[in-house]
Amino acid sequence: MFNLYSKPTRTFWALCAAVILTASATAQLTTKDYSPSDATGEVLGKYHIALEAKNYDGAIAILDAQIPKAEAGSYDLALLYQIKAQTLLQKGDFPKSIEPLERAVALSDSKTPTYFEEKAVREFIYFLAQLYYQEASQSKNPSVAVSYYDKADKVMARWVKITPKPNPDGLQLYSQILYSWASLNPDKPDLELIKRALVQIDAGMHTANHPKDTFYLLQLICLQQLGKMSEAAEVLELIVKQKPDSAAYWQQLSAFYLSSAQETRAILTFERAQAHGFLNTPKDNINLVGIYFNLGQYEKAADLLEAGLTDGKIENDLKNWELLAFCYQQMERPLKGIEALKKATKAFPTAGQMEFMIAQAYHGLDQPAAALPHAQAAITKGNLAKPHQSYMFLAYIAFELKKYDIALDAAKKAAALPEGAKDPQTKSMIKAIEEMIKEREAKKNKA
Repeated sequence: MFNLYSKPTRTFWALCAAVILTASATAQLTTKDYSPSDATGEVLGKYHIALEAKNYDGAIAILDAQIPKAEAGSYDLALLYQIKAQTLLQKGDFPKSIEPLERAVALSDSKTPTYFEEKAVREFIYFLAQLYYQEASQSKNPSVAVSYYDKADKVMARWVKITPKPNPDGLQLYSQILYSWASLNPDKPDLELIKRALVQIDAGMHTANHPKDTFYLLQLICLQQLGKMSEAAEVLELIVKQKPDSAAYWQQLSAFYLSSAQETRAILTFERAQAHGFLNTPKDNINLVGIYFNLGQYEKAADLLEAGLTDGKIENDLKNWELLAFCYQQMERPLKGIEALKKATKAFPTAGQMEFMIAQAYHGLDQPAAALPHAQAAITKGNLAKPHQSYMFLAYIAFELKKYDIALDAAKKAAALPEGAKDPQTKSMIKAIEEMIKEREAKKNKA
């Protein structure tokens, strides 16, 4: 539902490359102690001509030709690697930009004073973290992904350490890296990494006057993974309070309470959401009915169901009518249940199952005469869940009312079905009815 993993985009990398290029061109990222040699300066002139023509392959070829000629460990070499990384970023070849950028940073780190200013190093390692994160998230090989996540973790830890005031975006990136790493195996998340992600989330939220939604959502799923459900609920409530106009957040909050068996809170969430105009679709409304039903609040469930089925706020289908009848049954109000089922037969005139249920309800009230026409209507309409059972039920009612011809016809039809052929009670019923018919005929003959 929510995109918690903001992967670097092509636009982002183009901007990164432009930043590195501009900074290096103006010498703002290099300490005053270092400058390129004449040979490298001459090569960079040719490089810029190729770059301005957007001949990236040609520009990279010029750099690759000069790199072996540069003195090992020299500033020239560090600068060439840094410019190569920036060019690969501009070209859009992100994976290949990793190695030269790593080499540039490593060469700078090896010198005192460093080749690049601290500000430049912060930017370089931040870009590396993004690159590592992208490679880790796209890799299908778990061991490769772990390697990249580990690298991203290390450079982000360094970034936090050398950045005077880490910004929210950077801390969000760090928390996303840690959480994604922790979730490599969704069946067994690394809880220690999740705890570390929470630390960065907390730090990021404290650096922003108005933290982004992503912080709250990351915090939420981390707390859920750690089993801190009460804290997770508090976060969700805060999200909803700040974003009451978001249907998605209301849905998540209600789902959270339902999944954690907090039905009463789920009901309150539905009511609050509906006051804001959300969670009021037919599906939402029947879900609310289901919550009341599961809590044993059958009267409330029935009221909502009947009103919803009448005004269209709940889908008009057979299952919902059956549920309404069952609510009344649980409330020991069988006549209301029968009334609901009769309404269902008007909405679904070919639904024999509804007629069968009405017949059962009347029979339960010791009203076989009222049950009989509905049992017959059930057979006539068809669409029965268990035809054999329906035929046998009609046979029993008719037998009870001494309407033996109707009973025998129903019993024989039941026997003709596969279930009836295997059911000894069906055969016994037929025999009993035939005996009563013989007895009736015998009495007629005597008369």
